[in-house]
Amino acid sequence: MRTISLLKEYLQGINFAKSLCIFLLLIFPNITFAQFKIGDSEYAGILWGENDFLDPEFYQDGSLARSEQDFIVAAGRHWKGAPPPSKASFEYDGKQITNSGIFNNEAVGLLQSADPKKREKAISMLEAGMRFDPSFFAFRYNLGRAYHIEKKYQKAIFQYEYAIAEVPKYYRTYMHLGVLYELLNEQIQAVIYYKKAVELNQFQTEALVLLAEHYIRTDLKNRAQIYIKKALTIDQNSPDAKLGLARLEIMGGRDYYAYKIFRNTDLYDDQGKKRPYNKKFHFYFAETASKIGDYVTAAKEYDELLKYPNDPFFTEFSLKIIERRRDLAKRFAEIKAADEEAEKEGQ
Repeated sequence: MRTISLLKEYLQGINFAKSLCIFLLLIFPNITFAQFKIGDSEYAGILWGENDFLDPEFYQDGSLARSEQDFIVAAGRHWKGAPPPSKASFEYDGKQITNSGIFNNEAVGLLQSADPKKREKAISMLEAGMRFDPSFFAFRYNLGRAYHIEKKYQKAIFQYEYAIAEVPKYYRTYMHLGVLYELLNEQIQAVIYYKKAVELNQFQTEALVLLAEHYIRTDLKNRAQIYIKKALTIDQNSPDAKLGLARLEIMGGRDYYAYKIFRNTDLYDDQGKKRPYNKKFHFYFAETASKIGDYVTAAKEYDELLKYPNDPFFTEFSLKIIERRRDLAKRFAEIKAADEEAEKEGQ
C-alpha cells in the first residue's frame, strides 16, 4: 500500500480511539468515538471478541476513524496530527497529490456537505485516489458510501467487496452490503451480510436491529422479536433496540405504545454524548407522532432527520418527501393550536 497502512495481522481492521486529534476535530467536529469498556478492559470498536486491547506500539504511522456521517477519515499515528505522506504521488486536477490521507479527508468534507455538485467532485477525487492506491481502505469505503447515496447500488457493492478484501473484520462494511442487497431485493444475501456484521461486533445493537427490521418487512414477527430481545440484553437503553421494539408495536397497529417508547428513549449517554443510532429512529417517531396528533413532535423529528441528508435512509425515501411531511406537520400543529385557542375563548 502506498498510503496509510494498518497492521492487519494485529489490528484485523480499523481501530478507533476515545479522543481524536485537534487536526480532525477542526475539520470533522462530529467524529464518532468507538472505545468501550467491559469489566476492567477497554476495547476498540473493531476488536470486540479479542482477549486483549492492543498496545499502541502495533499501530503504524497512519490512523483511521469514522465521522458521525459514517465516512472514514485519516490522521497520523495514534490519531494525532496530519496523516503521513504517501510513498508516491499522483496528479489530480492539475495538482500533484502527495498525501492520500489529506486528499481523502478533503473529499469527505465535500461529501458531508450533501451538496450534489460537491458530491460529484468528491466522487471524482475518490475515484482518482482509488486508481492510485486501490488498497487504501478509506478510498474504497467512502466511494462505496458515495455511490450508495447516488443510488448506484451495484457500483457501491463493488467498492464494499474490495473494502472487505482490504479490511475483512470491519463490521460496518457488511451492514452496508446488507442494506444494498435489500434495496436490490436479494434478501438471502442481505441476511448473510447482516449476520456477518453481528458476528464481527457482538456488543453493539445496530446490526441486530437491521436483521429484526428485515424480518419485520418480511412479516416474520417472531423471528424479529428474537433479534430485538438480543439487542436489549446487550443494551436495554440502546436507541436501536428501542426502535426495534417500537417497530413491533407499529406492526401490531399500536401506534400510541410505539410513540411512548420513542418519547422515553434517551439519545444521549450518562456523559451527555449522543449515542450512535440508526437515523430511521426520527422517521418512525415522526410518523407515530403524526398518527396520534402530536404534530409539534412530528415536525421536530422530521427536522432532526433532515440533518442527516447523507444517511442511507434517503436512498429509500426522498428528501423532498420528508421536507413535505415536515411542512405538513408544522401546518397541522398551527391549525391544532388555533383550534385549541378558539375552544378556550369559547368557554
